[in-house]
Amino acid sequence: MVVPGVALFVMGILYYKFTQDYPEGNGAALKPLALQSNDNATRPSLWNICRDYRVWVLFLAYGACFGIEITIDNIATLYFVDNFKLGIKEAGLIAGLFGMMNLFARALGGIFADRAGRAFGLRGRILLLAIFLLCEGIGLMVFSASASLVWSIVLMLVFALFLKMSNGATYAVVPFINKRAIGMVSGVVGAGGNVGAVLAGFLFKSEELSYRESLFIIGIAVVAVSLVSFVFMAATSRMTLNDSMKPVLEPVKA
Repeated sequence: MVVPGVALFVMGILYYKFTQDYPEGNGAALKPLALQSNDNATRPSLWNICRDYRVWVLFLAYGACFGIEITIDNIATLYFVDNFKLGIKEAGLIAGLFGMMNLFARALGGIFADRAGRAFGLRGRILLLAIFLLCEGIGLMVFSASASLVWSIVLMLVFALFLKMSNGATYAVVPFINKRAIGMVSGVVGAGGNVGAVLAGFLFKSEELSYRESLFIIGIAVVAVSLVSFVFMAATSRMTLNDSMKPVLEPVKA
């Protein structure tokens, strides 16, 4: 615990020193301009953000990817111990592969989403997110039914790839929801991951469901969320960009 604590302390200092406060610049430089502007009066409140259905679609999407990621982190070792009679050490090493996917898969989801955005606009980003979630859900269901250790490992890595790419793809959509409240939107969407983990955790606490059955149910839920994301894309195709979204599409000037 000491090593992560020291690393976080150092990163806090580096973050404060080498990053800027807002896309437009640092707070001290922007404060005089803010006093001359009525921009703050037009900033949406948290209540207005919570009334936007698009925020809740992304809330569900993040719950279906990052929430499930937290859950798998918690149960993967026991899953391989119980179903394949492995030792704790061997099962832990296999479960560790799931977490190691974060080294590249989350960023890969963001990269693909940016490319889809350049080619097809916001609809492309949402469509890609929906496809990633769909593949994640199907992968979870197939994984839960696998009786082979080798295939279970392969299938775990496959659905982990789509799960973690969904994480990145979700936050590739977040800045386009409301340019004036990116922080609030990010906070609400991020909370979806915690809610998803708690809800999924209840399944594994049930004495009436096996881990395989719980994973299959989670896979169905993720597929359902992917369908909601497809509906979101359809709604976006009929929606014109409002004033809060248009500036986000323009490059930020230094």
